[in-house]
Amino acid sequence: MRSISMKLYSALALASLLAGSAVTAKAEDLTIATYGGTFEEALRKEVYEPFTKETGINVLADAFSGDVGKIRAMATTGTYNWQLAESESVIAAIGCQQDFLERFDLSRLKLTKDDFVSGSLIDCGIPDVIYSVNFAYDSNQVPEPGPKTWADFWNVEKWPGKRAMRKSPNGTLEFALLADGVPMDKVYEVLATPEGVDRAFASLSKLKPNIVWWETGAQSVQLLADKEVAMTVGWNGRLYSAAHGEGQKQIKTVWNQFRWETSMWIMPKGAPNVDSAYKFLQYATKPELISEVSKRVANGPAVVAAGKLIPGELNSELPTSAQNLKNGFPMDVQFWVDHQEDLTERFNNWVAQQ
Repeated sequence: MRSISMKLYSALALASLLAGSAVTAKAEDLTIATYGGTFEEALRKEVYEPFTKETGINVLADAFSGDVGKIRAMATTGTYNWQLAESESVIAAIGCQQDFLERFDLSRLKLTKDDFVSGSLIDCGIPDVIYSVNFAYDSNQVPEPGPKTWADFWNVEKWPGKRAMRKSPNGTLEFALLADGVPMDKVYEVLATPEGVDRAFASLSKLKPNIVWWETGAQSVQLLADKEVAMTVGWNGRLYSAAHGEGQKQIKTVWNQFRWETSMWIMPKGAPNVDSAYKFLQYATKPELISEVSKRVANGPAVVAAGKLIPGELNSELPTSAQNLKNGFPMDVQFWVDHQEDLTERFNNWVAQQ
């Protein structure tokens, strides 16, 4: 999902800002930052442009890298590069905990927590789409019936071949515990203990000789398409696009024991144009709009009513569909807020060991 190079996106953002300067700037105009790529394109087409047409409020683009320090600096200095950003849920949770993000008033959006997928809402974040981390395999390399669980993903005797995994503890450790027999609803309970962390690394060590690490979403699917690996971990939108590409019908995504997480809107504390921001968020959460964004990027809509507007064929390949959601588990945001730093250090040391 997060795939565009920052150099390229900075150029695109600058072009958008220059284009916006041709329009008479108004005090209520908004600058919105995103990670770029196809998701930003979908937002511009399905949300930004019709919002401006309806309200007269211009939306200017900026790039967002996920740098927590820059957001904190905006709130501290009162100098704001943007009013809203599309962000990962962990950043929203950190911003609430450290008090540099605004807490949203749902009543101003005429919404309640029941309007969103259960478990997706955070005080400092308004959910827009839900994406997941799954694994997929190449059915030309892997005999059918193919793997269905993380224990199968680990089973290189029955299904030989390399496995591509993200070079990060976030997600990787959960899957290692699932492969070792921990139930989905107990993963974070186990991982919260020193013994559970040891167990996850021991499980990973069994697979380590067969792992090819990736660091970008593009790498995850390219390794599979190039047959450098037989299976890969990846974001569902990336896997969907790969499987529906020309000559790639052999790529099969597994909708079992997947982890889902939420992409959401955040606002730096004290940001200007609050009224415009709320007008935008009320507009952007309309089911008919967020469903169109979901169709373009193959992510599930976080607004429950929008899910009913997704075609059945696509819906079956989204984490929010009824048949899939029951087979997945949400990322424990607070766990990673508390443990990202120490587990990343241990993970990097473990990867470096021969």
